[in-house]
Amino acid sequence: MTNPIADINVPELSRRIAVLERQEVGRSALDVCTLTMDLRHKYRRALVARDQAASALVARERWTAADVAEVICGHRACAPRAAVILEWTGLTPDGGTARDLAERQQVAVQLRELLTLAYDKALRLLPAAPVDLNLPDEPTERLAYCAHWLRFVDGYRAANEASRILFAAILAHHHGWALPDVAALGGVTTDEVASALAAAEASPPSDADSGLLAQLALLDRVLEHTTERLLAVRERALADSLADGVPERVVAAHIGLPAQERSAGHDLEPCPA
Repeated sequence: MTNPIADINVPELSRRIAVLERQEVGRSALDVCTLTMDLRHKYRRALVARDQAASALVARERWTAADVAEVICGHRACAPRAAVILEWTGLTPDGGTARDLAERQQVAVQLRELLTLAYDKALRLLPAAPVDLNLPDEPTERLAYCAHWLRFVDGYRAANEASRILFAAILAHHHGWALPDVAALGGVTTDEVASALAAAEASPPSDADSGLLAQLALLDRVLEHTTERLLAVRERALADSLADGVPERVVAAHIGLPAQERSAGHDLEPCPA
């Protein structure tokens, strides 16, 4: 049968992580963000492909949950966890063989290790990256520069938050974790987790683990600090622009505020990104 994850090149992904150590830290801080998103997507695909092969073996070869657990967890005592994965209604058997299951499990393990390594590097690189390097000399250009990077960081942080809420909900819905426990682990609220339970029901049970959730929570703190540093640079550029006599409307446009806020002539202190 066709391998659904044949395009995933683990050595190339490993090489991309190694390159991070040889680049300028600011470039690596940017690259590690996009790399974690790519790894997360591929890791999810590998898990689904693995679970589909396991489901096929249960349906066709009469494998038990304990048999599957022995492959995906390393011991048969994890049969209850394997059973949760196999019983998910969104799982479609794809004709995978025992060899397919073993190979896909190996890819999933390798990707999980790379994902952990990439997040560890993000936790180190983001705080070390200089946010005031190569800033434009002209104050309004600096404002636009900061707005660009704030949008990037805000978007990455928003994706991180959505993942944390969903992963916490998956642990609660599929694996029986208490809402307060997963909310605390992920740095989100119980209401946010509760609102995502329906989405968790439609998500694969294998799509989240407590270790990954804890890493994402740490990453959010680092991203918050990065945002604060960018805002400080932007505030200095804002003060310089106003001191140079730049009209508030022009300043707001360079910051990147919505049109309706720019046209309202609002107070620029403080300015949201």
